[in-house]
Amino acid sequence: MRPIVGTLIEIASLAALLGLSSFVPPGLSFGLYVIVAELMATYLVHCPAHYIVGSIVGIRFRSLRLGKTTLARVLPTKLASLTRLFPILTLSTVKTSLAGVPKKRVAMMYRAGTLASVSSAIVIAAAVTPVEPLLYAGLAWVIALGYLIFDLVFSPRSGDLSKARAALLA
Repeated sequence: MRPIVGTLIEIASLAALLGLSSFVPPGLSFGLYVIVAELMATYLVHCPAHYIVGSIVGIRFRSLRLGKTTLARVLPTKLASLTRLFPILTLSTVKTSLAGVPKKRVAMMYRAGTLASVSSAIVIAAAVTPVEPLLYAGLAWVIALGYLIFDLVFSPRSGDLSKARAALLA
């Protein structure tokens, strides 16, 4: 699929997901909604962040398609085998466009997905903290901080932060 189409679908999906919040009844249903919304938001902002930042700095993209996470290479074997069950959207760059872009800008594009994903989890946790019961707010923070820790541990080894570092060293 064309990257712009996929990006617009992801942004529209995120807007619809967040818009549903006004229709979810309070209590356990809303607590579960917050957790699902937080997990989905981290996923739905990732590729659009790469696409938007990359487009601004002059990187061209070829396609957005289903693929597998590069993080599977550094996960424990049993966990890595589970990643095959959950395909993710992957954004393919036009490799020749990377050559004409300064290294720092290429690294910025790679970092954008991780930064957007972690930020979305933290923003949602912060938004529900003053208005939701401690249990739901606490779970939202556990997810946000868990995602941050996961990215800090695994992304520099095989994910976007690894690609950003490689771009700077190239």
